[in-house]
Amino acid sequence: MDSKQAKDFIARYTGPNVRSFVKPSHLEELSPLLQVHIEAIEVRKDEFHEMEGGKAYMPRKETLDKFAAAAGVSYNEAAESTRKEGEGCYVGRSQAMVMGPDGKMIFGSACEYEFDIDTRTEEMQLDGKKDWAGVPQGGRPNIREYTEKELSRERVNFRKVGRQRANTGARNRATVSILGMPTGIRGLFDKNDPLTATRTFLFSRIIINAKNELVMNKMLDGLASNTAALYGPSATAQIAAPAHARAPDPADYARPAEDQTTSAGDDELDFGGAAPAAKADQAEAARNALRDYINSGVLSKQQIDVVQPAVDNPATPLGGPGSLMYYLDLCKKQEEARKRRAS
Repeated sequence: MDSKQAKDFIARYTGPNVRSFVKPSHLEELSPLLQVHIEAIEVRKDEFHEMEGGKAYMPRKETLDKFAAAAGVSYNEAAESTRKEGEGCYVGRSQAMVMGPDGKMIFGSACEYEFDIDTRTEEMQLDGKKDWAGVPQGGRPNIREYTEKELSRERVNFRKVGRQRANTGARNRATVSILGMPTGIRGLFDKNDPLTATRTFLFSRIIINAKNELVMNKMLDGLASNTAALYGPSATAQIAAPAHARAPDPADYARPAEDQTTSAGDDELDFGGAAPAAKADQAEAARNALRDYINSGVLSKQQIDVVQPAVDNPATPLGGPGSLMYYLDLCKKQEEARKRRAS
């Protein structure tokens, strides 16, 4: 969508139950090669962690993943790591990035998250263990001390998941950082709101304008180059001669010189007259070859859905991107690939 369409979309979401994280720079005039995409995500109260007794709410990991997808967040693999410090401390590191309004990637801060097994175990020991035995439905659990065996078991569990917890924590921090979102969102829900209460979040991301002719041509060129990289360059497609074409007879050139005279009207030969017919014959031959591929079982249903409209459209050109010869070349490569897999 363009800038006006994006602003009109945002105007439909107003009120205290809406949180907007749309970047103002995304609503400016962009290059014709780019577009802005606005997405509205509806989330429930049970998709957040309650903080400070219900004063603030922190999105869960799966909720952050939805936010990241809506905002076009990806991660710099070169900055991703998880290291171990000491006996039981894992430190994860992550860096998020998004496409900017100029088409270049914008990197967020490199964030770290520490998961210390000893600290987590000590914290559990101080908080005590919740005991639900004998508690009526809707009541609050009793708190008792951990036994040594229970603490040892928790410590073992922390060792199992410590590295993954550090990695996940670092990614969550990197996501929150690049979205410009606080760790805990204050006033998002009331403490007495049901778990099914919903709020709407708005996010923006920059995408490639696939409707632009230049972008489409680049995509087609990339498809052809990827196919060539996988299966190698193919030989030039050979189009069969029309059925009415006749090979030259050597006897035609062995006639006496006096028989080869021409009239005055034959001195100017019309070289251009046969070209359109020859080109039409080549196009028809290419269409017949594509029909053979469609009926041969070589192509998948998805591939047939792409090739069939080109065959049926009389305006499809013979050569160039998206032409009959282009699809015929891809069909030949598909056939060669299937033969290689079968062997």
